[in-house]
Amino acid sequence: MSPVLPSSEVGVKINEWYKMIRQFSVPDAEILKAEVEQEINEMEEDEYLLIYYTLMKFRHQLMLDYLEPVTTRVRPTIDELLEKIEASNKGISGLLCYYSLFFRGMYEFDQKQYVKAIGFYREAEKQLIHVHDEIEKAEFHFKLAEAYYGMKQSHVSMHHVKQALDIYDQYELYKVRKIQCLFVISGNYVDFKRFEKSLPHLEKALELSKQLNNNERLLSSAYYNIGKNYGDLEEYSKAETFLKKAAEISEKYKLGNLPHSLFTYAKLLFKQGKTNEAIQISKKGLSSAIYQGDKLFESLQKYLEALYINAVDQMGIKKTIDYLEKNKNYSYVEDIVVDTAAVYAESEQYDKSYIYHQKMIQTQKQIQRGECLYEF
Repeated sequence: MSPVLPSSEVGVKINEWYKMIRQFSVPDAEILKAEVEQEINEMEEDEYLLIYYTLMKFRHQLMLDYLEPVTTRVRPTIDELLEKIEASNKGISGLLCYYSLFFRGMYEFDQKQYVKAIGFYREAEKQLIHVHDEIEKAEFHFKLAEAYYGMKQSHVSMHHVKQALDIYDQYELYKVRKIQCLFVISGNYVDFKRFEKSLPHLEKALELSKQLNNNERLLSSAYYNIGKNYGDLEEYSKAETFLKKAAEISEKYKLGNLPHSLFTYAKLLFKQGKTNEAIQISKKGLSSAIYQGDKLFESLQKYLEALYINAVDQMGIKKTIDYLEKNKNYSYVEDIVVDTAAVYAESEQYDKSYIYHQKMIQTQKQIQRGECLYEF
């Protein structure tokens, strides 16, 4: 009979596994995951360590879903793992409670449910006293910065991303997170309309992305963000070059950000009057969004169709706005109403343009007001 492994020994290995996940080192994380799965079967009974193991499988899956193509391997779905976690969550406290809430927030963010994500992060913050690892604190601040950026709460986002980057800059092995921090900083500068301050951060992110092996997702995102930045600067030729490159990488490697890349690329082409090319890109974007189950970009591609192809179909536009408001995606609502108001103004339909301009002001007030996530 084989000797029973002490749970503390397996716990140390799970910690090492998590370290590789945070570094986005997929091969090392996969090796350690396999070793842990073997040792779990030989381990002494420990209910809490089994919960820790389930949580780490969930976090591992979030890493894979971010970095790897949509259908590269057979693996458990996020929903299956989430069900297991929720079934075993009752009664846990301390660090396990923190991980459970933090990882759930990450999941909600990936679903583009930014308000829900922030809610889970704020609950996790109550357990942050149990976190002594500096990198884990950086992870927490980065994820909060990312979520607040998604809600256009730019000053709050900047506060958290600076804290995260100050820690990551001390460690050579966390280049992926450094790059992602630069994306968030750049995005916040865009929301401040400081496009000239955004671009140097993106150029640095692209330079760092090129130093990494097998990280097409980050490379695609770097090209995408630079392209979008050039579009904001009204340097449309450069914008088109970078957005096309981003979309090509995403399509070649079947990345999860393909619907996003194709939406922004198609929108840029429509704005330049390159309608035939834009229609083809938009159709491809809609197909990829449907294939990936990305409801947000499925809705946004239908908006492009309503605005640019169907001669401003107000019902189609309203349907997209209703969807976005239901999911509290106010930053996209703002973008949509601004573009729609501009299209009406160009055709001298100033009464209709005014309606969307007023909607823009209402949406900006909603963004500034934010969501009340506090309990006092």
